[in-house]
Parts: sequence; C-alpha cells; structure tokens
Amino acid sequence: MKRSLHVVDDSNEPPVRAPSTLTIGGRRVSVADTGDGLSGRRFVDLLIQAGATPVDSPGDAKLDMRIVIRGAPQTPEARLRAEVVEEAADVLLGSARPTFARLFASTCARWVNS
Repeated sequence: MKRSLHVVDDSNEPPVRAPSTLTIGGRRVSVADTGDGLSGRRFVDLLIQAGATPVDSPGDAKLDMRIVIRGAPQTPEARLRAEVVEEAADVLLGSARPTFARLFASTCARWVNS
C-alpha cells in the first residue's frame, strides 16, 4: 500500500503575515512586520487611533508608503525573507513607535489639507 508522506516544517518560525493596508489622509500605507506580526499589528492599531482607516481589500491600488517593523528572525531563511521585505520599505522601524504613529498620521492629514 502506498501512502503519501506529509512534509513537516521544523523551522519554528511563525507564518509570515500579510501586510496591513491603511489610508491616512488620502494616502495608502502598507505596514509589514518581519517578526511574529505582533509589532505590526500594534503599530497598525496606533495608526488607527491616530486617524488611519483600515482597507479591507487592498487590491492592486498603488501604495504611497511602505512601513516595515523589524523583527528578530531566528533562521537563515527568515533572515533572507526579512531582508527582501526591508529592501522594499520606505520607512524601517525597530519597533512599534506610538510617537512616530501620531506624527506620521498628522503629517499625512496635513498633506491632504495643503
């Protein structure tokens, strides 16, 4: 009897979470996280508190800004994946920064009004 074997991933790395897309003052912003995703979600929550609106279906619309929250990858594969994501970033943060989120959201709002 032949059976197919299941491939087991032993990397211990959490799955990569898709970037979150928000609109802030008419601009589309993507927030990605190269770690476990918690910092990215925390930063998105901070942006929402500062006035951003989540986009349910990002679609193919052009992004105005890509923000990446740097994580601490544990494996060489995760490090390579993080490097690729970081290279595409417009802004790279070491952690979710509440002050930066407030200032960034207010600056985006001023761009709309000017």
